[in-house]
Amino acid sequence: MLTETDRQVQEQTGKQATCAIASVGVGSFAQSVAMHYKSRAPSATVVTVEPETAACLKSSLEAGRIISIETGDTIMCGMNCGTVSSIAWPILRDGIDASMTISDTESHKSVQYLHALGVQAGPCGAAPLSALKRLCETHKLGLGSESVVVLFSTEGSRSYSVP
Repeated sequence: MLTETDRQVQEQTGKQATCAIASVGVGSFAQSVAMHYKSRAPSATVVTVEPETAACLKSSLEAGRIISIETGDTIMCGMNCGTVSSIAWPILRDGIDASMTISDTESHKSVQYLHALGVQAGPCGAAPLSALKRLCETHKLGLGSESVVVLFSTEGSRSYSVP
């Protein structure tokens, strides 16, 4: 999937991705994204996104070790995980440039935006867009007009309780 993404990005932009944003549950998919984008030259910036109520990776990165957290309810139920994978941890610890959290409201607004464009994403699938919006608002990571950002949508449309 990552190789196919690279091919499509190259075909559509004539460039390589400069930033990739991946959702995190226990971190297995984000591990693959980090390994892929950090193994190239030049490497791309890798950003992860989690629900505010289930930020096991962000908490572990801040602690410098895997820690388990108690999670709360979230519409991003596929990301509602309390412990990072021990296999994924070393790659995530060393390969993530930024770890972000978003609210259910932010995810829901991104779902609505994507649906208006014909993209049938669910809350987990829309989370990377919410992270990108926040990055652009805060001017973090130096994203600009020359940036090529890949958002990985990991969930199709589904019903959920609107926050």
